[in-house]
Amino acid sequence: MRLKGLWQRLMEKGHERTIRAKKNILLSMVYKALGILIGFAYFPLSITYLGEEKFGIFLVMVSMVDWFAEFDIGIGNGLRNRLGEAIADDNEEEARGYISTAYFALGSIFSGISIIAVGASFIIPWADWLEADPSLDRQIMILAILLFGAFAINFVASMIYQIFYALQRIAMVNLFGLITKVSFLALIILLMFTTEESLILYGAAKTFTFAFIPLAIGVFYFRNEFNKYRPSLKLVKRSYFDKLFSLGFQFFIIKISMIIIHQTNNILIAKFVAIEEVLIYEAAYKYLSIFLLVFVIFTNQLWSASVEAYRKGDMEWMKNTVKNVVRIWFGTVLLSAFMVLIAPLFYKLWLGEKIEIPMAVTIIVAISVSVTNWVNLFNLVVNGTGKIRLQMYAWVIASLLNIPMSIFFATTMEFGTVGIVLGTVVSMIPLAILSPIQVVMILKNKTKGIWDK
Repeated sequence: MRLKGLWQRLMEKGHERTIRAKKNILLSMVYKALGILIGFAYFPLSITYLGEEKFGIFLVMVSMVDWFAEFDIGIGNGLRNRLGEAIADDNEEEARGYISTAYFALGSIFSGISIIAVGASFIIPWADWLEADPSLDRQIMILAILLFGAFAINFVASMIYQIFYALQRIAMVNLFGLITKVSFLALIILLMFTTEESLILYGAAKTFTFAFIPLAIGVFYFRNEFNKYRPSLKLVKRSYFDKLFSLGFQFFIIKISMIIIHQTNNILIAKFVAIEEVLIYEAAYKYLSIFLLVFVIFTNQLWSASVEAYRKGDMEWMKNTVKNVVRIWFGTVLLSAFMVLIAPLFYKLWLGEKIEIPMAVTIIVAISVSVTNWVNLFNLVVNGTGKIRLQMYAWVIASLLNIPMSIFFATTMEFGTVGIVLGTVVSMIPLAILSPIQVVMILKNKTKGIWDK
């Protein structure tokens, strides 16, 4: 009874939107914690199965394919906002129209992109480009074809998650992510006991889990709970596309800029430092991404809730929420400092003698993740209001600075992997300054000019 009373005081007190957020955050933390454990498990297993060079190649290929997975011209994020607005207005017909149009547009886009990417995979000299063993060229080519196909299917199929985001049911998306990770881990273990090392089989395992699981989830929910939102060609309209695209294109530019900043590190490290250094960076990032994921759990709920709150003019709720999330950010900074201190012990227990990770790499990755969290905290509030023009310009500037600065620090200054990540940190400083200023202006209803677009 005491536990029940404590639960009610903690979880069932406050605004309905706040209660919903608390429950989603708690469940998301459980699912994310389990997902982190699984992620830590399949990292060393993957090194054991593939070896350092092949696993490094796989990580670089995934980073590269991630670029192509962003060519949705921002329709995914545009759908998240427009769908959230339609649901807040109780307009089911408009909600279904947005969903139908988004699926049609993304299906058309990714059909074309996947055909071009798969065709190009046959003529690209992969081994030469990655400076890998020439005997691996055919395996890398087949891996590229598998990954391009998988990510194309995944991106369209994952549109089902935007409905959960719009309904502020973030925990369900994290549950689906956990199911995907468990499936991938199970297949890795199966491969280890039944086959010799193979990039192709490993890539096939990635393809199956990350492409077909969200596809199955979409089919199930559209036949059941989300039947009223089921896509239909009859509801595909130019007017819906224009509304998705007008906001979505700005999100698209932001996403491309973010990809340049956050997803090029593996490629830059492979080209300007060494392919073996990719594993070192990825291991440090996976370890320190624990507090990144904790923060994402809180802020992901903030975006969708902000759409509803801003639509209904509930500025007081938004102010209180931002204050609370800023406190959480300071908590994650303390957590990251503690994780840096115990990193050598953790690496030894986790990876044994497989790879050695310098303390300097751990520190700079911790700083990078902290800066990213700070920027994302404020930008997610801005995303909920749709006033993202300034954010878009700031991300573009940061992306233009990122690669030259990373190369400069890595080669001219001879900082190596540390220099690549340092370039990311420096390029994001303008965003870290402008984003909180805009949020304060929005919350005080004092936005004008570029701050209000």
